[in-house]
Amino acid sequence: MPKYRIGIDVGGTFTHAVAIDNCDFHLAGQVKVPTTHSGPHGVADGIIDSLQTLLKECSINPDDVIFIAHSTTQATNALLEGDVSAVGVIAAGKGIEGKRVRGEAGIGDVDLGDGKKIRIISEYLEIDRGVLQYAHTKIQKIIDEYVNKGVKAIVAAEAFSVDDPANEDAIVEAALKSGLSAAATHEISGLYGLRMRTRTAVINASIMPRMIETARATEECVKRSGIKAPLMIMRSDGGVMSIEAMKRRPILTILSGPAAGVASALLYVKVSDGIFLEVGGTSTDIAVIRDGKALVRSAEIGGHKLFLRTIDSRTVGVAGGSLPIISGNKIVDVGPRSAHIAGLKYASFSNVNELVNGKFAVTPTCAANVLGLVRKEDWAYGNKDAAEEGIRLFGSKLGGAQDLAPQQIANSILKIASQKIIKTINSLIKDYKLEKDSIALIGGGGGAAAIVPFVASEMKMGYKIAENHAVLSAIGAALAFVTDTVEKSAVDPSREDVLKVRREAEESVRKMGADPGTIEVSVEIDRRKNVIRAVASGATEMRRKDLCVKEISVEERKETAASSMKVLSHSLALSGFTDWYEVWTAEKEKTSFLGLIRSKTSMMRVIDRQGIIRLQKNNALVIGAAGLKEASDAMTSALEKYTVYGDAGEKIPSVTVLKGSRIIDMSGMTAKEQVLGLFEIEMKNTAENERIVIILSL
Repeated sequence: MPKYRIGIDVGGTFTHAVAIDNCDFHLAGQVKVPTTHSGPHGVADGIIDSLQTLLKECSINPDDVIFIAHSTTQATNALLEGDVSAVGVIAAGKGIEGKRVRGEAGIGDVDLGDGKKIRIISEYLEIDRGVLQYAHTKIQKIIDEYVNKGVKAIVAAEAFSVDDPANEDAIVEAALKSGLSAAATHEISGLYGLRMRTRTAVINASIMPRMIETARATEECVKRSGIKAPLMIMRSDGGVMSIEAMKRRPILTILSGPAAGVASALLYVKVSDGIFLEVGGTSTDIAVIRDGKALVRSAEIGGHKLFLRTIDSRTVGVAGGSLPIISGNKIVDVGPRSAHIAGLKYASFSNVNELVNGKFAVTPTCAANVLGLVRKEDWAYGNKDAAEEGIRLFGSKLGGAQDLAPQQIANSILKIASQKIIKTINSLIKDYKLEKDSIALIGGGGGAAAIVPFVASEMKMGYKIAENHAVLSAIGAALAFVTDTVEKSAVDPSREDVLKVRREAEESVRKMGADPGTIEVSVEIDRRKNVIRAVASGATEMRRKDLCVKEISVEERKETAASSMKVLSHSLALSGFTDWYEVWTAEKEKTSFLGLIRSKTSMMRVIDRQGIIRLQKNNALVIGAAGLKEASDAMTSALEKYTVYGDAGEKIPSVTVLKGSRIIDMSGMTAKEQVLGLFEIEMKNTAENERIVIILSL
């Protein structure tokens, strides 16, 4: 019997649910229902409806569901709409240190923009004799006063709780016993910086009551349906977490919708390097994928940075359903208002007779159909004749431009719409120093074909409309790994410091249900901020996808690598391999200044047995090894040879290791001993003569 993974994506207009076959990850079924923003249980009602409909229409036995996860817009919407609870901060300290705690934890109301804010009440608690003695006296008194003032959530804040959380935990325990939601700053982040930690914890606490209510309703429905797999929630970094973890840190679900789309680009479309555009009806979310990872940044609320890392997804107010804006006899803008918001039907999804006397919308989707940019298999494919007639009628509103052909008007609509997106893409290319020739645009979302082909043409870039693009976000939720990030403040961290943070991240995802055999951990060190960061991820079950994959031949894989590098296949060399990956390299000569200056670039592509490029780098050294001893000796020797010493200390090369089907990224390490320590951990259980590849970016 097949086993299924269920993913549910809560969008602004519709909630999509998909069933993915766990063997080969093909789409086994999909449904969509209206998103229930105003339902008795909010968006939970739509999640429940979509799940029940999916199980029924696809005849799925609940016992065969091994994974279920959903994204949510609730945290984002709550902050945008100011639908938040008042928060009471209890700041704990003593002596001279207490004065600083008063100032840093007394942050005042948090501005959410547009006149909306989180109301904050702060109280300082002196703990010279230890806070536990006050659990039933002073703490309870403060909590009772807060309740009388309308507070529904408590934040416990102490300067060095990341080292000793006992005091914050005692305050949280007292608040929970009083029936309030509560958060401790050390649960939000392991970094020093009480003001930012408190601000992040306050925002987290303000959305707790509503988020927990929705989570309980959804969880109860899943249980009633007979599904035994635990419910997972999409995070803002592209992973999922258990519902219990979400109840403690709902802030991690901010932007989980765009994150689900990016997760699908990584795990379903298998993008290694590219710019992913998820095009809806009203807006387009744009994110960068590099070296098989989504790029992340620190989140901000009200102009203030938080201890929260989210996928760097940039939203543009134009998409498949955006409406052109006319001034005089010219189209001056497209969007942000859309046909969805206006309640109008697209001309391209109508018939010609409907357009004569009815109200309809002309959109980029209509324009793309007129210009023949949409394929029959695309979600945006519509009635070309109706789209042309709609644009012709629209042209009659343009004064002196009424004689323009529909194709000319369609081109103008897409040109104006695309400029907004091109501006954002160029900004991302500049910010992350991307090589335009080595990346492509990847289109997801129902409006992908309406926007991406035209943008790619304007930018002279390659593009791909992903398979099942209309439900990519739901697919991303279904395929996502259990993920957590642990950050600690550390100056010049030792090998032991690095391994400790790594173990903590690994243990966190294991507790949330990740199978130990699937857990992978990447560690990076930010010297500028004195931070160690470990990101752990794993599946809730031992995945057996290798048994079902469709492999292509070695020659086909070689051709794929050659095409990516834009060289002839006979010029490629196989520089290393594992059971799952091959590393192909080639040199390419470039000329400049009218051919007077020539330079050679060494190119590398890591490609898997399915023919998917998983990593690409230029000027990298590839070292193949067999077995643990040979690999260890090669790593030690390479680090010794290619480490550069200067006034700022040692500078080591960026290291990536291929082992079996794993790509182990050690590029975040800053010292040889750190790399060797991680390498030792990652190479445990290496079989005799197992092929390992070490890649150094020089």
